[in-house]
Amino acid sequence: MCSETAAASSHPDHELPAALDSGREAIYRGRMRRLAGLLVVGLIAFGATGCTVPMSGITGVSVDQDGNLVIVLAWCGRQPDGVSVYHDKYPEDPTPATYDPDASGPANPPIDDASYLAPRVADETASFRLDAPGNGWRADQQIPSFDPATTYRAYGWTKDNSFSTAHVEFQIGDADKLRREPGSVLVNDYDEAGDKVVDVLIPQAEFDRQGRTEYCDD
Repeated sequence: MCSETAAASSHPDHELPAALDSGREAIYRGRMRRLAGLLVVGLIAFGATGCTVPMSGITGVSVDQDGNLVIVLAWCGRQPDGVSVYHDKYPEDPTPATYDPDASGPANPPIDDASYLAPRVADETASFRLDAPGNGWRADQQIPSFDPATTYRAYGWTKDNSFSTAHVEFQIGDADKLRREPGSVLVNDYDEAGDKVVDVLIPQAEFDRQGRTEYCDD
């Protein structure tokens, strides 16, 4: 059983996926299928390192018809109970000068920014506006003013930790390139040559297909 996260998370009844290479920029390692094997490296389980939540589905960002940034999800089987958005405390790897190495918890702890509760969804896809959720989605804490200079991560979760959706890294300014590509969704992919995470724009239909097939734990 994973250790309790209540002290650090606004959702004590669900776990964040475990971190690998704690405190580093998220890096996707290998593939069990075409993109499966995506490991949510940037997501840090508060005090629960080594506790892994299975993956079932994918998270991305897009824009609505008015150009507002939206979170989009696609999954297989049971729907997520909610979505969380967070960012790392430090934009780069911390050094002993910027954190206490004797303190408990990760060296670069995640900061919880927003959390949204899902309505009952009939399909295996969903979307809602980041700063003003609709379509039955509701924020269960005050939505902050998102900082354009900050890299955020979003992922879907279940209250019983049965699965999470593969997370997406994004910035508020990503809305600009999404407006230039109507109907596209921003996701992250692992660039093996550069050993880094890169942004990729894919059609909504391809996003839905990947979430229902390639990002599912069998």
